Amino acid sequence: MPNLILSNCIARGIHAVTLNRPDRRNALSIELLEALCHELTRLEQDTTNRVVILAGDGKVFSAGLDLREAADTALVERSANTVKQTLEKLHLTPLIVIAVVQGGAFAGGAGVMAACDVVIAAEDARISFPEARRGLLPALVMNVLRHKVREGDLRDLLLTGDPISAGRAQQIGLVQRVVPATQLHATATTIARSVLAGGPETIRQTKKLIGEAFSDAASGGETDLIDRHLAARHSDEAREGLAAFNEKREPKWP
Repeated sequence: MPNLILSNCIARGIHAVTLNRPDRRNALSIELLEALCHELTRLEQDTTNRVVILAGDGKVFSAGLDLREAADTALVERSANTVKQTLEKLHLTPLIVIAVVQGGAFAGGAGVMAACDVVIAAEDARISFPEARRGLLPALVMNVLRHKVREGDLRDLLLTGDPISAGRAQQIGLVQRVVPATQLHATATTIARSVLAGGPETIRQTKKLIGEAFSDAASGGETDLIDRHLAARHSDEAREGLAAFNEKREPKWP
């Protein structure tokens, strides 16, 4: 099996970390997410590592959760907890994480993108949260989205599941910069170097300070969110939504 995560130092203090399942549009399998968390932990252990540029190999950043795994009832809880841990890791790591989004980021892939500190998207990228169309609940990403997207825009995004353009994503706060696809990595490197211009501990503490400023309990708590997410994953609607996706048909809702 090829490495699900590729990692290399592109300059002192800057690492490129790449989701490496292009044949599955970088679908977020349990093993891929665990490998991503492991790599971030490894990089954290050397304080000279300060910025991660997170990308996806192939045509899209990530198509979202691996729905073959999502349909396996034996893996539901492990999958949900791994998604939760990954979003927390991206949010809490002292590393500054810059997401580079080509093609698109969908569902869980959009959640991983949104959990990063800065998001740069290609002009033609598309972003969506189509969980409701699979009978799933986007509970695990709510703590990320509620601080970035206004309530009305969040309702539009989650209730319709419709894809939005990179420009629209920037308007509502999901994306910070939109550039031509050919300039994605150069822009990310420029931003990374700007981060390196700040004092290492000052930058770490600034990220922590920003997180603390938005860490209220308005969403009802993380335990409640994962319980609600798991309840939806075990539901009849989730079974139908996932079956419809795998069978390439429209779901048959009651």
